[in-house]
Order: sequence, then C-alpha cells, then structure tokens
Amino acid sequence: MSVVEDMRKVLQDFLAPELRAVDAKFGAVDARFDSIDEKLDALAKILEARHQELMVRIDATHQRIDVTNDRIDNLKTSLDLDKRVERLETRQTH
Repeated sequence: MSVVEDMRKVLQDFLAPELRAVDAKFGAVDARFDSIDEKLDALAKILEARHQELMVRIDATHQRIDVTNDRIDNLKTSLDLDKRVERLETRQTH
C-alpha cells in the first residue's frame, strides 16, 4: 500500500466514526438547547403576563391612594383644622 492509501484507511477507520460520534453528540446537545429555549420562551411569557398583572394592581393602588389623599385634603379643608390648631396655639401662649 502507498502512504496515501494508508492515510486514507486510517482516516476512514478511525476518524470517520469518531467524527460521526461527535456529530451525533452535538446533535443531542443542540436538541437539548432547543428544548431549553422553548422552556425559557414559555417562562418569559408567563413572567410578562404576571408583570402586566402586577402593574395593573399597582396602578389601581395608586389611584386609590390618590382618591384617599383627595378625601383627606377635603376633610382638612372642610374642618378648617389649620385655623383651629392656630387658635388653640394662640390660646396656649396667652
């Protein structure tokens, strides 16, 4: 046999099966990454939905706080608490 034929035989007998095995392993790893990507996409959708839900609740809470603050301001104004406190302080200093 010639050197070229010997090299070809070594390549066919040793490297070709090894390359097929490596290719199969890469295929399996690639499939696992695809599976992980699908799971991450599903998780991202769930998280986005939960985030939107939370933002709606936060906005509703802010609105309730604003309404409550308005009511408190209206009560303060209607009761003239500032003037009453001022009168009491004036009385105490005399």
